[in-house]
Amino acid sequence: MELIQALKKFGFTQQESLMYVTLCKMGAMTGYEAAKVSGISRSNAYAALSSLVEKGGAIVSSEDSSKYTAIPREELILNLRRSCESTLEFLEENLPEQEEEEAPYLTISGYGNTLDKMRNMILLAKGWVYLSVSSSTVKLLTPDLENCIERGLKVVILSDEDPHLSGVVFMHNEAPAENVRIIADTSEVIVGTLEVNKGQCLYSKNKHLVSLMREALLNEIELIKIRGI
Repeated sequence: MELIQALKKFGFTQQESLMYVTLCKMGAMTGYEAAKVSGISRSNAYAALSSLVEKGGAIVSSEDSSKYTAIPREELILNLRRSCESTLEFLEENLPEQEEEEAPYLTISGYGNTLDKMRNMILLAKGWVYLSVSSSTVKLLTPDLENCIERGLKVVILSDEDPHLSGVVFMHNEAPAENVRIIADTSEVIVGTLEVNKGQCLYSKNKHLVSLMREALLNEIELIKIRGI
């Protein structure tokens, strides 16, 4: 039965597999003889032998057209190996890439939790950080921002007061004191409010949201530059 199951994995039916194994063991046989040996009906035996020939697993004897002969096992294995390699190559070239699961939108609630998430984003950033926050929030994040500067990251701050942090690009921008917007590495964003006892922010790595937030922030920077001309 293990041989039958193995052959079935390569596209042979139960009865085709049985016919092939029977022919290998017994040599050339008629459909009647194969049916008798294998224990299946003659109609099923003839149908299985016919389809086995079509699949290249057996040939009809040139001397006696009523007899079927299994192709040598070495040839069958070579044929199956070529077929498998061809199928795998096709799949490798044509199977669509699996779409990445959309990153979820997470709600960060509470002053401490929100502040921790902001700090973690800044500390884990690898390339750059853009912040649009109040000067009071900048003061809370100063140690983390200094860490970024020491690591050579680009830090851009839009705020109501210059924090006077060496290495930071500062742009003056008035906004509600509790508003928070931070983008790190074009890969994650946090936006919302930071208020004692009730801060709440939306955090996500969703690429569409990050892209939208980045574009909005860059547009805001351009407007600030225009106003400053």
